[in-house]
Amino acid sequence: PVSATTPYVEDTPEPPLHSFYCSKLLDLVFLLDGSSRLSEAEFEVLKTFVVGMMERLHVSQKRIRVAVVEYHDGSHAYIELKDRKRPSELRRIASQVKYAGSQVASTSEVLKYTLFQIFGKIDRPEASRVALLLTASQEPPRMARNLVRYVQGLKKKKVIVIPVGIGPHANLKQIRLIEKQAPENKAFLLSGVDELEQRRDEIINYLCDLAPEPRASTQPPQVAQITIGPGILGISSPGPKRKSLVLDVVFVLEGSDEVGEANFNKSKEFLEEVIQRMDVGQNTIHITVLQYSYTVTVEYTFNEAQSKEDVLQHLREIRYHGGNRTNTGQVLQYLSEHSFSPSQGDREQAPNLVYLVTGNPASDEIKRMPGDIQVVPIGVGPHAN
Repeated sequence: PVSATTPYVEDTPEPPLHSFYCSKLLDLVFLLDGSSRLSEAEFEVLKTFVVGMMERLHVSQKRIRVAVVEYHDGSHAYIELKDRKRPSELRRIASQVKYAGSQVASTSEVLKYTLFQIFGKIDRPEASRVALLLTASQEPPRMARNLVRYVQGLKKKKVIVIPVGIGPHANLKQIRLIEKQAPENKAFLLSGVDELEQRRDEIINYLCDLAPEPRASTQPPQVAQITIGPGILGISSPGPKRKSLVLDVVFVLEGSDEVGEANFNKSKEFLEEVIQRMDVGQNTIHITVLQYSYTVTVEYTFNEAQSKEDVLQHLREIRYHGGNRTNTGQVLQYLSEHSFSPSQGDREQAPNLVYLVTGNPASDEIKRMPGDIQVVPIGVGPHAN
C-alpha cells in the first residue's frame, strides 16, 4: 500500500514587473541582427530592449511563448518556444546572448530558419505567431534571392513578420518588401538603438493587438488536496465548492514484461477506483491515460469525451502490451511535450497533474519535469522505487 499527501498548487507565477503588461495567446520570436553594423555596446542596448519587452509580457507556455535567435550568416537559437523555464531565467538567457559582430547578417537565412525550424510544426493553432525582425544591416543580393518565398511561406503559416529597422544601414528596400507581403507586416523604422526604448510600448501594443485573448475559465481552479491511501485516492477541495475543481490529469500505467498482465490489471482496477471518486466532467476534471514500457501508447486523451462513464468504459477496454523496458523518462517527456498541449485538449486555466503507476525502476534517464506539472508516483509491487 502507498500512502502520501501532496498539496497541489499550480506553480506560483512570477508577478508582473510593470503595470503595462500584455497577457494574450502569442508565440513571439525575437530575431537579433548579429552583424558588425551594430557595435558591441549597441548590441547590449538591443538585448536590453528584448529583456525589457519580455518583462512586459506574460511569458509562460500557456500565454506568451518566446524564442530568441541571433542571426549572422547562419542562425543560433538561444531560447526555443518550447523551453519551460521561469520568465526570470528566460530573461537572463536573453541578456547573455553573445555578440557575433559578423560581416553579414542574412535576413533571408533567419526567415528560412523561422519558417522551417521554429514554426516547422504548428503546435498552438489558437495562438498568434509573430517574428520580430530586429535588423540593422543589409545582406548581399545573392543571399536575398529567396526572401519573398520565405516571407510568403511564413504568411501561409499565419506568421506575421514585423521588421524593426535600426540605424542608417538597415535595408529599407527589403523592409518595404517584407511589409508588402501581408497587411499585418508593419515596419517600425528607428534612427538607432537609442530609440528602441521610447518605441518599445508602441511595438508591444501592436503585437498585443494582433493576439487573441485566452478563453476565460468558467470556474476558478481550486487548490486540490490529493490523498493517496491504500488503493484509494480522494480529492477534496477547501470549502463546500467541491464541484468547481478544475484539473487536467494524466494517468500513466506501466505495461512492461516485468509488471506482468496480472499486476497490470490490478493497476487498472486501482485507477478505476480513483476515477470513480473524481468529479470528472466537461468543466471539472479531464483525464488522459497512457500505457508505457519500451514505447508510449496513448489510450485516452483530453480531446475525447470527458464523462466518467466514457473514461471508465475505455479504461476497462485497455489491453496489456508488455515490453522489455521501463522507459519512465520517455513517457514523462512525452506527456510534458504532447499530452499537456492545447492540440491534445489541455486547458489553459487547469493545473496539470500526473499519476505515475509503476512497478519497476526506470530503464532510462528521467529529466526534471517543468515546474507547472506535478507528478505523483504510485509504486506497485516489490520492485517499485
